[in-house]
Amino acid sequence: MICGEKKSGNRGTGLSAGRMNMENWKIEAENFLRNETEFRLGFLPSEARNPLTMHLDDDFRESTVKGVRTLLSCDRALLPFVRQTLARKEYVFMAGSMRRARRIVFSGCGATGRLAILLESAWNEVHPDDPRVLSLMTGGDFALVKSVEHFEDYSAVGKKQVDELGVTRDDILVGITATGETASILGSAKEAAQRGAGVFMLICVPVETAASRLERCRELYSFPNVTVLDMPIGGMALTGSTRMQSSTIELLMAASALESASGTTGIDYAAAFESLLDSLATPESVESLAACIDSEWEIYRDRGLIDYVADDLLIDLLSDTTERSPTFMIPPYKFRDDDVSPEPWAMVRNLSAPPPDIWRKCLHRPPRCIEWSEAEYRSAGLEILLKNGLPRISERELRRVPIGNEILPSRANARRVEIRNEKHGSLFIGDRRIGGPLTPTPMRLFEHLRMKLAMNIISTGTMVRLGRVKSNYMIHLAISNKKLVDRACRIISELCGIDYETACHELFRTCATLKSPTLSPVAETLRRLNRDFQLDT
Repeated sequence: MICGEKKSGNRGTGLSAGRMNMENWKIEAENFLRNETEFRLGFLPSEARNPLTMHLDDDFRESTVKGVRTLLSCDRALLPFVRQTLARKEYVFMAGSMRRARRIVFSGCGATGRLAILLESAWNEVHPDDPRVLSLMTGGDFALVKSVEHFEDYSAVGKKQVDELGVTRDDILVGITATGETASILGSAKEAAQRGAGVFMLICVPVETAASRLERCRELYSFPNVTVLDMPIGGMALTGSTRMQSSTIELLMAASALESASGTTGIDYAAAFESLLDSLATPESVESLAACIDSEWEIYRDRGLIDYVADDLLIDLLSDTTERSPTFMIPPYKFRDDDVSPEPWAMVRNLSAPPPDIWRKCLHRPPRCIEWSEAEYRSAGLEILLKNGLPRISERELRRVPIGNEILPSRANARRVEIRNEKHGSLFIGDRRIGGPLTPTPMRLFEHLRMKLAMNIISTGTMVRLGRVKSNYMIHLAISNKKLVDRACRIISELCGIDYETACHELFRTCATLKSPTLSPVAETLRRLNRDFQLDT
């Protein structure tokens, strides 16, 4: 059992209180230490601490502007990797294969799954009569609005999703996983490779590092029709948070290759990315980003809520607001008829569209959710995912999440923040201008990237100011899969000066006694082990 599993399936905010009693937490800790060694990922460079942000919390305490500049420095550090990757033979081969393929399937999980959906949506916006780009999100489209817990731990999930798409040797699959090891993504890639499809893996660690320690990587990467494009960019601005720099460079590489495959020529993507970074780093843009952070911090400090109102690039805003929940353990999106769960601190709304139309407007296609029956889970060898009942991740459930012009009395007092994107111009968040003219591309790549970078900075900076980050560690992360249990153990080990095994035992001890599902087991363990460790909530 993973620390903090919930009987209510995917409805909680992260961890549930009292799921392990004081008699079995030691057994659960020992089981993780002995039997889940394939999920101990501290050796991966993507899990390392970024030296640029070792004092991120201190930088924001000194001034929000300084904190913003620190975060921007991590994005600028991607430039040499962008230039190198665009010139690599693996990248050229991938773009050429996309040009010849019958269908192009992007497979991802969590942040990279939302990236895969973004790529399909951006393609469909430009090519409505050529739906040959598909996204395969672990957990289906429902994971756009709420993390689908535990699915990523099982390769059979990806295998079944590829089977349902009917992938053939005339297709290609692009697996996107920053760590290079996510089981569900590797499962989709292996199934596609065995069907004869060309497979490309976009990863942000050296290929030899993942393959040398993890059997699932070694097996997949040995297939002759699997090409790995590794981009070893090092640690994230927030340790382990691959929603940041990893997904930025993965979006840039995947989208630019897709545009090149559709006949776009003459764009210097590295220069265009540098120009975007320059526009975000101007004094006006930095001040605007800092003002957005300070405003959000004040709203949350006073127990307020935010509704981002937009009718363009909605999927980018959905991704950021959804990813805040597991990253910082704040309430996720909830169903419109749920009067029990806490309100999401921030939501994105499109007030121009009624609920039945909003998902097609966002995705540029009908939703594609997992509708498996209990028998189908069992036949796929995934009965373990039924232990809390049949997962509620169908299209019907997705449509119950209110992101359109529904009347929501519970959010009557939420602060509305209008977000307006000027195509090829500036981004406005409220009345604050961010950035300037961008290099135009068919799929509006740099508009998507600007929205992503700006929202990543705002959400991260706000949570740093709220005390949910220590140094560059996410100390309030939700532990919803085995990889995050490992990351939690490493955070506790580092900040408390104890060995990994002791940290693991202390984490599971906390899970056994946690009083509320809204409390972070990592933060509570830090409090318990070090009385001098002052954490804001």
